[in-house]
Amino acid sequence: MPPNPGAGTLYVPPVASEIVPHPALRPLLARLSAPDAALLAEAFAIARRAHAGQIRRQGTPYLDHLVEVALILDEDLGVSDPAILAAGLLHDAVEDSPLTVDDLGAFPRRTRELVALLTDPEPMMTGGARRAHYREIWKDPEATLLKAADRLSNLRDVVAHGDPTFTRRYVRRTRREILGEGMPLAAHPVAAPLLRAALEAADPRRGRRREVRGTS
Repeated sequence: MPPNPGAGTLYVPPVASEIVPHPALRPLLARLSAPDAALLAEAFAIARRAHAGQIRRQGTPYLDHLVEVALILDEDLGVSDPAILAAGLLHDAVEDSPLTVDDLGAFPRRTRELVALLTDPEPMMTGGARRAHYREIWKDPEATLLKAADRLSNLRDVVAHGDPTFTRRYVRRTRREILGEGMPLAAHPVAAPLLRAALEAADPRRGRRREVRGTS
């Protein structure tokens, strides 16, 4: 996650003229009713303000990750509820900016609940604190799907970054935290195959195994 810019920064909500959707979002918005499209456009505008200037590990704008999470929810995980899709766009806004959940009062209660659940309760959480946080997420099926979409996007970014050591560590962490025995996503009929395929694609050992097979 990018660093929090610090508390005390005045948040100014976007005005309507600023709501210019990300190109990748336009097909989704075109399929929605006008009120639902407006909700997602507003979520995008707030996410753009909250994450202004933030970039991902591989150098792409952080906003691209948020859009990708919303699209994974819609296209891969079958989520059509605009309140959940809006949470996909906003899921890191509180964690990575001075925004609070209360600042999202214009959004449906469900959106705010999901953003609160996906927000780390403290920076640099220990293993025990992270496991406790995940247990709260797993109690909510929609938050669980949102976490799956977030991790799928993160895995794609890890591959794009191209650091084998970090990738190997992140793959191990995902197998343990997300697909470990008894985890709800490990048995999910849609999310589990997508996550396992993403882990297989991301695992740096996969390429070495192919090279060995090719030389034998």
